[in-house]
Amino acid sequence: MKMLRIACILVGAFLVLDTLVVSMLSNFNLGVILPAIIGLPLLLLGAFLHHMDHGFWAFLKVFLLCCYGLAAVFFLVMGILMGTAAKRADEVKADALIVLGAAVHGDRVTWVLSNRLDTAADWLAANPDAVCVVSGGQGSGESVTEASAMRKYLIERKGIDASRILLEDRAESTKENFEFSKALIEEHLGKDTSIAFVTTDFHVFRAGRVAQKTGIDASGIAAPDVWYIRINNFLRECVGIVLYALRGNI
Repeated sequence: MKMLRIACILVGAFLVLDTLVVSMLSNFNLGVILPAIIGLPLLLLGAFLHHMDHGFWAFLKVFLLCCYGLAAVFFLVMGILMGTAAKRADEVKADALIVLGAAVHGDRVTWVLSNRLDTAADWLAANPDAVCVVSGGQGSGESVTEASAMRKYLIERKGIDASRILLEDRAESTKENFEFSKALIEEHLGKDTSIAFVTTDFHVFRAGRVAQKTGIDASGIAAPDVWYIRINNFLRECVGIVLYALRGNI
């Protein structure tokens, strides 16, 4: 029991601390607060576990431990799905590559997006006959479309020839990324074009299922995540997968 208490306190404290630290370094979103939502009850459970031996408190203890046990299994399954879906760039061959957009600050690409673009640039260098679609519209706080910022980065920072880059600047969701990019690829290269896509490693599984829903049989190439928000992105993605499944989007 003592080891269980210590484990609950340490894990709970770590998750709460994660939310506090990341909230100061990143944009506020569900992924930022999820660790605290999971960690705070766990921290309290560890602190009072030795007092929860009778009546309602004993029931609550068993209930919470069962919930956390099921959550651990759920996160393990999600981790396996995400990990097995992601492929290295050197494993993928295609005629066209879709780079899924992410937030930009003003007109500058974020760390997350630059990782995707760096991965895409390496793949394009190894596949010189392929074209690239940069996909993403303009969101709140963005002075340009994500696609235009991505195109500029690939040309100016990575030396990719502008003639190899197709601009898709209307998409506001992963589903639209694929729908609009597919139409653009078919218009320029034909319907039999083989397609791959680049997104952050945790997102490859869900994005691949969305691609299938839009009629694209595409291989997903994993770009590295930003290290200090890996936990937050993983937890948020788990929620995203469940919501997409419930809505029939994957």
